[in-house]
Amino acid sequence: MLALGIELLMGRAVMTRIDDRAEPEWPPHPDRVFMALVAAWGECGEDAEQHAALEWLETLGSPSLAVSEAVSNRASFTSYVPVNDDGSPMGKKGPFGPMGSLPLGRNRQPRQFPAVIPESSTFHLKWDVDLPANFLAPLESLCSAVTYLGHSSTPVRIAIVAEPPEPTLIPVEGRATTHLRMFGPGRTKYLKERFDAGLRPQPALWQGYSPPKHESEIPEFKDGPFDPGLLVLRQVRGRRFGLESCGIVADAIRRELMRRFDPDPKKSPEWLSGHTAEGSPSKLPRPAYLPLGFVDHPHADGHLLGIAVALPRDFAFADTFVELLTKHHEPGQEELPYLALTVTNPHLENRTDGELALEPDDRPEKSRQQALQVRNWITASRYWKTIAPVMLPQFPRRGLTSEAVVAQACLDAGYPEPVAVRVSFSPLLSGVPHSRSFHVKPRQGVRHVR
Repeated sequence: MLALGIELLMGRAVMTRIDDRAEPEWPPHPDRVFMALVAAWGECGEDAEQHAALEWLETLGSPSLAVSEAVSNRASFTSYVPVNDDGSPMGKKGPFGPMGSLPLGRNRQPRQFPAVIPESSTFHLKWDVDLPANFLAPLESLCSAVTYLGHSSTPVRIAIVAEPPEPTLIPVEGRATTHLRMFGPGRTKYLKERFDAGLRPQPALWQGYSPPKHESEIPEFKDGPFDPGLLVLRQVRGRRFGLESCGIVADAIRRELMRRFDPDPKKSPEWLSGHTAEGSPSKLPRPAYLPLGFVDHPHADGHLLGIAVALPRDFAFADTFVELLTKHHEPGQEELPYLALTVTNPHLENRTDGELALEPDDRPEKSRQQALQVRNWITASRYWKTIAPVMLPQFPRRGLTSEAVVAQACLDAGYPEPVAVRVSFSPLLSGVPHSRSFHVKPRQGVRHVR
């Protein structure tokens, strides 16, 4: 057994949620602890033995957590803090105020420092594996080098403990009470490359956690095949496309990522191109591109606000995909959006329909439009409706209704069997165009329904 004990030396944690910087994060995400260990490794000279210990830690999977359930939150307040000196006298909102006789501008920005005070100042991460003897000393030295977690006002002490308390949260594959960011193989390398490039790291994949229960108390449910940690890309400039263009926009994203992997499309891997080497459709799990449109509102017009990317669970190429997604076009063009796309219409001799620029949406969830808030798409529900049309895997016939085909498709994709299905060619939500308006060329013998 391996367990890490993290003690909050001030008795409180100043850590912000990734989706709302005005709210504190609790429980702490395992990936936050791992990033602190990697930062300590870098600050201590990037020792080879410590690096090997980190790479071994990456392979252990999701740990169990022993954290305090009873917490109190400090009232949130806004502070105005100076940012770095700027030689330019102009800022985004006009001229800076002078700093005495110095010709430097300095602007003060609002910042919030939400804090949580747990009942116990120590929490634990636990893996049911034995620590190899050759990794004991490097891992102990790494733990002793960590000084803070999340924010510098949260000093911590990390140590390897022999007898941790019983876990209060365990990783689960089904429906979870909370989702925490988790590290995996290749995380150390990725964090170092982002640091060397002067870039902030993107969030890791998410892992569901729930309190441990007796086997007889576990309800029967089943989650889908995709990870709930959606990668949201918002449109920052370019033509406003309607929801009916989501198919050709998704194809433009796929083609751009293939170009970034290799200019020769024939060298693109099957999980990215969607086709085997022989040209037939791939059966491998691969990323899904979800249109985020302005719908289900009295004034909704259905235009695209952005695109979300859903990765399959246990996706072996997640790090490679994120690297392609956040890679700029050419060196020296760092100011460009992460994805600058040229959208073409394959039904009109590949005519260019317009330009589109997307970038990851790192704003707090509450400040985003409803369609760009991840929780609106991953929250459990007994009822759901599709926005884009569903492409049926087989043609309905006598004795096989469209509803039965959709129900079987849900099962084949790894979702629970629906209790009832209703299909319609007309939209079921305001702002959504008719199914025949979508720019999707059906395969032979395929019908589009909702």
